[in-house]
Amino acid sequence: MASRYRLVSRLETGGMAQIWHADDELLDRPVALKLPSGLDPARADVLHLAWKEARMAARLSHPNIAAVHDYNAAMRPEGFMAPFVVMELLAGESLAARLDRSPLSWQESAGIGIAVADALTAAHANGVVHRDIKPGNVMLTPTGVKILDFGISAATGEPDDDETGVTFGTPAYVAPERLDGKPAEPATDVYGLGVLLYEMVTGDPPYPVDTWEELDAARTAPPRSLPAELPVAFRELVELCLREEPDRRPTAAHVSRELAALTPPAAPPAPRKKRRVALFSGLAALVVSLIALFAALGSSRQSIDAAPSTAPSAAPSAAPSGVTPRSAPASTRPAAPPTARATPTPTPTAAAPLRVDDAIDRVRATVRTGRESGQIRPDVAQDLLNLLQPLGRAEAADVSVRVEELQRKVQERTDEGSVDEARADLLSARLADLSRAAERATG
Repeated sequence: MASRYRLVSRLETGGMAQIWHADDELLDRPVALKLPSGLDPARADVLHLAWKEARMAARLSHPNIAAVHDYNAAMRPEGFMAPFVVMELLAGESLAARLDRSPLSWQESAGIGIAVADALTAAHANGVVHRDIKPGNVMLTPTGVKILDFGISAATGEPDDDETGVTFGTPAYVAPERLDGKPAEPATDVYGLGVLLYEMVTGDPPYPVDTWEELDAARTAPPRSLPAELPVAFRELVELCLREEPDRRPTAAHVSRELAALTPPAAPPAPRKKRRVALFSGLAALVVSLIALFAALGSSRQSIDAAPSTAPSAAPSAAPSGVTPRSAPASTRPAAPPTARATPTPTPTAAAPLRVDDAIDRVRATVRTGRESGQIRPDVAQDLLNLLQPLGRAEAADVSVRVEELQRKVQERTDEGSVDEARADLLSARLADLSRAAERATG
């Protein structure tokens, strides 16, 4: 195709496109080639979507987004030009294929969710709304998670004037505002991310439907609650993502931070290679010390024998373990105490200063733990969490002002008995840490 790409095998056929494994004969590399399905020279909308997908995805460069290499067109036997998009060829399986076997643990789901949220954060920062976040568009590869298929993506604020339904996506994953014809906005992708998180831990989307009519009927009632054994913070985050009102959903960046706070990174493995290097270095130092020691003993034997009354050094040499240096005869004068070479007490390394984001996460965790232990009334905890939410987006200079407001709120709730005094003290300390972190950030 286009005198450059040779089709090898078809990988997948969907409602709007076919994905082929192809060879890029110019650069000698395997690629994925996407051809629109059901091509018809009169379907200008399909041709436009292929071109638009390439342009949208080409704006983005992120480790969790499948790269687009090229956009081109080839002459069909029917006598018209057929567009195609060339992308990186990914190994692994789709999240949809993985979920066909079983749901995931919440920890696995959070890890995938972080990667998808980070990819969406990058897309939104570049003014791109994906609009089709679903398990089939998330790839689990040996090198990490990748989102793909920007086939129905749009620029932020772009009017939704699709009257054919071609760009609506899959009913079970479509945000409510898309059905109302509202302009493209990042909150639409956050809704899709919420559906993704919900499905990963339960095995089904909140509304497991196949048609738009079924979706209309299903949305008359709220979705099933997530299992109670999941962490409260995880359940609440998914519920926030699935809110009907777009402006009440968190940002993708906020979702990533919240999920990361739930899943602290594993401790790094022991640096065994460094220990081996240190061992060899120590042996080398021992050999050098022994050579120096015996050389010194040999060269100074006569002077030692000739001057038996010489006092020992006030600071004796540190000989290697197991080696006893030749000592001088005792002097009648007492030796000075060896204070000059006394081993100093190690000074503890100062901990890295607490960052604002980390301090916010600590306050948030303290609120949630208090709610789960009964030390904070649930509605009060939610109120505090809502007040914390804007802090992640606030300028460091504004954080201190908001912290004072939170301190007052905690005191009021403590006075009325809604917050346990011990928990209030801990919250106050955490908020003070946050205020100091904000002050450091402003210099």
